[in-house]
Amino acid sequence: MGYIFDALNRGGQEPKDSAKHADATSSPTGGLKFTGEQTPASENLSIEAPQAPQQPQAQPTPSLAAPAAPSVNISVPPMPKPAQRTVNREDYSDVDERLVSLTNPSCVIAEEYRSIRTGLLAKWENRRHLVHTITSATPQEGKTITSLNMGLIMSELHNRKTLVIEADLRLPQFKKLLNLPQSYGLVGVMRGEASFQDALLEVGPNGLHVLPAGTRVNNEAVQLLSSPQMSSMIKKLKREYDHVIIDTPPVVELADAGILGSQSDDVILIARMSRTPSTLIRQAIRTLESYHAPVAGVIATDHSRSFRQYYYYRYGYRYQYRYYAKAA
Repeated sequence: MGYIFDALNRGGQEPKDSAKHADATSSPTGGLKFTGEQTPASENLSIEAPQAPQQPQAQPTPSLAAPAAPSVNISVPPMPKPAQRTVNREDYSDVDERLVSLTNPSCVIAEEYRSIRTGLLAKWENRRHLVHTITSATPQEGKTITSLNMGLIMSELHNRKTLVIEADLRLPQFKKLLNLPQSYGLVGVMRGEASFQDALLEVGPNGLHVLPAGTRVNNEAVQLLSSPQMSSMIKKLKREYDHVIIDTPPVVELADAGILGSQSDDVILIARMSRTPSTLIRQAIRTLESYHAPVAGVIATDHSRSFRQYYYYRYGYRYQYRYYAKAA
């Protein structure tokens, strides 16, 4: 069973070994519509051929002048940027079942994510234009599932635009979890191979914007994520979106989460309490703080073999919720 580790409480509170289980019951809910932006097409291009030079006459006649070659206009068809691709359908059976905010939005698990959303909005007093980084101390804690579920739940708010960025470039999972088409992704944008709009995807009935990683990279990851282009893009997206959620690699062994967390309004740490020692959680928090990344709280997960697993969440001093899902 999971226990909530409060990152804002610096008193060194230890996770408990056990907690009382709660029964899961379904409750209906509704979703609000959201329409993403459309990408404008490029303008038509017109290429005018240069005027052909006059050919000399073999026997020039004073009364007959050689006519100039006519101008040739070559009309090139417009080459619009790829439109924002919508991955929206009625059947989500090919999507990972743990993305309950999409596959079963009226279940108890999805309602618990909505409770977390309420806590986030209350903490920030309904402010907009926020960047949230989600990371973990070690792999397989549940950060990617949490990032996508939170993005899908946020997209239900019809008056707020939400974007989820996959910044785990070493082990991307978005394409597999959401069954996405191939995209240039974040890597393509950072390399200058595509614009942001070229790489952007829209998923779910409420129009969540998703920027997957695209190509998997290893040695190049830190260079791309710490580049001035990445910093500039985050600042621009923060102005355009109400909530930008960034899924990052584990923080203990890699610098990626600290680099992006330092540019975020808050960092949420995912910890799987059945396997993650409290010393590693504290180490992760210290590492994030060394980058001046504002650690706001911890979502603690406890994985079991059945589908009814438990996550616990505490944000700040007041908000505590539980929900069920598998770690990923």
